[in-house]
Amino acid sequence: MSSKPDTDHRQAWRAIIIFLLLTVCLTSVFGGLMGYQGATPTILVTGVMWSPGIAAILTCLIIRRPIRSLPWTWPKWRWTWYAWLLPIAYGLAIYLPVWVFGLGGSRFGNPETLADWTNQLLGTDEPNVIAAVIFLVMLATIGMVGAAARALGEEIGWRGFLIWEMRKVMPFWAVGLLSGLIWAIWHWPAILFTDYNAGGGSFVLQMFIFTMAIVPQGIVYAYFTFKSNSLWPAVILHASHNLFIQRVFTPLTAKGEGSHLFIDEFGIVMPILGCFMSLYFYHRARVEGLTKPVVAGRAG
Repeated sequence: MSSKPDTDHRQAWRAIIIFLLLTVCLTSVFGGLMGYQGATPTILVTGVMWSPGIAAILTCLIIRRPIRSLPWTWPKWRWTWYAWLLPIAYGLAIYLPVWVFGLGGSRFGNPETLADWTNQLLGTDEPNVIAAVIFLVMLATIGMVGAAARALGEEIGWRGFLIWEMRKVMPFWAVGLLSGLIWAIWHWPAILFTDYNAGGGSFVLQMFIFTMAIVPQGIVYAYFTFKSNSLWPAVILHASHNLFIQRVFTPLTAKGEGSHLFIDEFGIVMPILGCFMSLYFYHRARVEGLTKPVVAGRAG
């Protein structure tokens, strides 16, 4: 007769497999349309990003687990602030050296970006520094609403469901790295078949660099999730990353011929910084007792 731990492990693996299969199926619908276009229109990106969340909810229904068992509780406010600030901090750590030393021919200040931000606020193409700063503040605050709405779809799946099931059958470090690897591989079709890449060069190399940047982040996101016992810090962290890296730091960079080798999610600086971050947060997790084995836990 099977022991309860063996039964719990089988149930956890069953939930993981069902979730991953559903995620692949749902993502393929929207991702296939993106691949057909070779582009990333917002409506299809939203569909792709919500595929893991929908898969998690469907998995709960299939395995007869209450959807409310996912970690919906809003955490202590400090965790949302930490999550919002962290991408700003590591964004500066990535881009300041690139700007200061002109890595890849890069420099700070892209006139086209300043003109675009001015146009969105004032409706004029003449760059205005004050208008651009006001727009930046609005982007970093009001803009988080839209970014978080899309990130929520992913995080219900990855950090609201998947890592809690993985935690029942593997140690913390494996949860972080494996969930990060799954997260990275999930992006590969977009890198290969759409404009979600650095353009030109070797897409295989870009996929490798992107993967090396994302995998360590799995530990960071797992730490925030388990420490706060909530999926919301991961949502804010994800949204803040997308907002500041993709819509602030990269657009503010006046690019040279080799800029793509250093900036954004396809440059070599982010994987290096990601490794240091993962080591730091893994150390924090060990000190704070988050690496202890968990036999049974929440659904999400």
